[in-house]
Amino acid sequence: MWHFWILGKRPHCLFLFFFFSCSPRNLMRAARHYESATHILIRNAVLTAAQFVRVIAADLPPVGRWVTAESPVRIDLAGGWSDTPPITLVLFSPFFSRRVAEQGSCLSVSYEHGGVVLNVAIRIDNKKPVGAKVRRLETPEIVLVLSGQDERETRIVCSDLDDLRSYNQPLSPGALLKAALVVAEIVDLQSPLSLAEQLGQRYQSGFELKTWSHLPQGSGLGTSSILAGALLAALGVASGQRYDTPALLHAVLYLEQVLTTGGGWQDQAGGLLPGFKLTTSGRGLPLRVEARELRISGELCQSLEAHLFLFYTGKTRLARDLLQSVLRWDVLFASWRFVFLSRGRLTS
Repeated sequence: MWHFWILGKRPHCLFLFFFFSCSPRNLMRAARHYESATHILIRNAVLTAAQFVRVIAADLPPVGRWVTAESPVRIDLAGGWSDTPPITLVLFSPFFSRRVAEQGSCLSVSYEHGGVVLNVAIRIDNKKPVGAKVRRLETPEIVLVLSGQDERETRIVCSDLDDLRSYNQPLSPGALLKAALVVAEIVDLQSPLSLAEQLGQRYQSGFELKTWSHLPQGSGLGTSSILAGALLAALGVASGQRYDTPALLHAVLYLEQVLTTGGGWQDQAGGLLPGFKLTTSGRGLPLRVEARELRISGELCQSLEAHLFLFYTGKTRLARDLLQSVLRWDVLFASWRFVFLSRGRLTS
């Protein structure tokens, strides 16, 4: 027998909270459904950042000229995890909030807390470790070149729209570059026109995109977000459109949701902007990220450089998987909190 409460007044806002089940298998299935719903709500909320993405029209560079963008990475000094669920938002508020539970309403995702992170851009061995470059090609095709830590290159030639449809599969080769092409609207995967026809009509050329990172995959230095920003910046100039800084920060948020990797909302600001900075995301929606550079004395910078040591643990992680793990534990503890609060009201 299922025991549950129904909260919410509209069909798409109905949430069932199960306390007991005669079948552990059914309970696991229900949990997976709610977890999927959680990620959908987060994705829809973060996608509101797209309204702050505005591009400025510019002239196309000559065919064959490389447009290059390189960037440092970032380390967080304070405020980590305040820029991402579960701290920034209250998920399934009817379960976790006494006030909402008493009202019997459903807020789905409520951004009740803003995020504040202090971070600093750093070079590795005095070099900017991530970068991207883009150039126009005479042939109407897309060429993707991936360069890893060992400097080996993987070359992918896309001559059909179907070659780009894996843009939302993070583990697919070249997924980040394909997602950037979609976000920058270089190609329209829903168009009846072929890839060659789209490129020919808009740009009279194709594009070659090359990215590199001299860091281990999943190093935790915001590499993927910062690399996405560098790639969008170079791709924008190569395709005749420029991003200002706020637009670029929010375009990365949009790209990460298209790519389905998720992650924090300040990683890209940590590397795309120089020095020390305070990055904030305010309460409520739409999600808007702002960064303020902090003036630090040269003496303090020298002291930090003399006393900080960066080393790699050898453990890799995908931001999406890490976020999923943290959310599961948060939901577990918050659910029990709701149970205790509810039982307290019923017995009082």
